Amino acid sequence: MEVHHPHHPTHKKKWSEYIIEFVMLFAAVTLGFFAENVREHQIIEQKTHQNLRSVVLDLKEDSIFIQARIKEYENASIYLDKLNDLYLEYQNHTLPKDEYLDKVLLISDSLIFGNSFYINNSSYKNTIASGSFSNINSTELKRTISNYYEVLGTKLNDNNMILDDVAEYYMVNTLPKPGGLVAPIIGRMDKKKIEILKKFYKSNGLFENSLLRKDFIHYNQKAIDRVLLYLYLMEIFEEKNKELIDLLNKDLNEH
Repeated sequence: MEVHHPHHPTHKKKWSEYIIEFVMLFAAVTLGFFAENVREHQIIEQKTHQNLRSVVLDLKEDSIFIQARIKEYENASIYLDKLNDLYLEYQNHTLPKDEYLDKVLLISDSLIFGNSFYINNSSYKNTIASGSFSNINSTELKRTISNYYEVLGTKLNDNNMILDDVAEYYMVNTLPKPGGLVAPIIGRMDKKKIEILKKFYKSNGLFENSLLRKDFIHYNQKAIDRVLLYLYLMEIFEEKNKELIDLLNKDLNEH
């Protein structure tokens, strides 16, 4: 007995169905592409915000050191100016030699300058290296960041080197400190020993080529000029530091 299998006619797709399938496939691929782009953009934006928040933290640390340097150099300018006054009194014979040396050495215990300020630029460098800097939309923010780290940073490094040279010469040749340069900073040397050294310096003519020489005021004035210039630089950094923190916080809050 012959078995007959029913024949199902093959369904021929219309052109409209092919078009619909193509559109659906194209839409799926396109949406996937856009979704991936959005995801990558979100990751980049998140990374940029993390780097900028780190820059803010670095700037806040800078602010603490800037304040310390401003205080140091304000005090140093006062003490150095006082040394000029004492020297002129001594040269005009209105202040005896021993009294002059005693007063100068008393000031030398408090006179500190030569500590440099160095920008903490680790987060800024990371922002550049990671490409996050190019993702900052604000032109003003970009310009301010670059100015702080590149322009002012270079000027700071130059001034630090000059300051080191002036401070080293001054503390060794112009105002030698019995007990050493760092004694008043670290406070590790016995005060009685320092007083003994001061008396030894005075009685053995060890100040003849420094505190008592004719050009002492010249080198002291040079130190004053350098201290005032560095103080001015620190005041600029204080202003620019605050300006940059405000701009970064504004940008982070807006995004």
